[in-house]
Amino acid sequence: MGFLDNVTSAVNRGTAAAGRGADKIKLNARICELNRQRQNLAAQLGASLYEATRGDAALTAGREALYDGIARIDAEREECQRQIAAIDEQAAAAATAATGFACAVCGAHMTGADLFCAGCGTPAEKARAQAPAAPTPAHAAGPACASCGAPLGAGDMFCMSCGAKVAALAVSAGAGVGASELVAATGDGSVTVTPGGESAPKGGE
Repeated sequence: MGFLDNVTSAVNRGTAAAGRGADKIKLNARICELNRQRQNLAAQLGASLYEATRGDAALTAGREALYDGIARIDAEREECQRQIAAIDEQAAAAATAATGFACAVCGAHMTGADLFCAGCGTPAEKARAQAPAAPTPAHAAGPACASCGAPLGAGDMFCMSCGAKVAALAVSAGAGVGASELVAATGDGSVTVTPGGESAPKGGE
């Protein structure tokens, strides 16, 4: 029985030692957690005291290095944040440049990096916002409607802009028709003769 008692006693001592070791590990872990909580609270307290006392010469006396160090860190942190914002802005500009847009004046393709439209020369900020301009007709220098001034094509019987009826001499492809030959009727039925250059030869004249 003495041998068995010795074995049992040894087992009990080993179990007790293991239990004490496990308890010690748990307590040490708890101490570490409490230290982290304390450091966090101390940091919050220090930050609040720094904000409340940094303008008080009596409280900062003897601690100038600490206050100056925190001020330098804050300034550097703000500079880092400014650089991050600049990087984000550059990334957004690059994305816009890659996508591009159509000029609102002439419809030419533009990129975000363009300062002027390659099609019409409009500045980029205006090319984004302006309403599209009406294209200039190829025959804009020819006869014009006496009612609204819109250009008229050869053989037009009505103005395509205001709908006024137009009475004019027949215009051949090679005939030079002056504005004085154009007779236009306005909406109220009155007839207007548009003064201008010389008339084209009529018949055999």
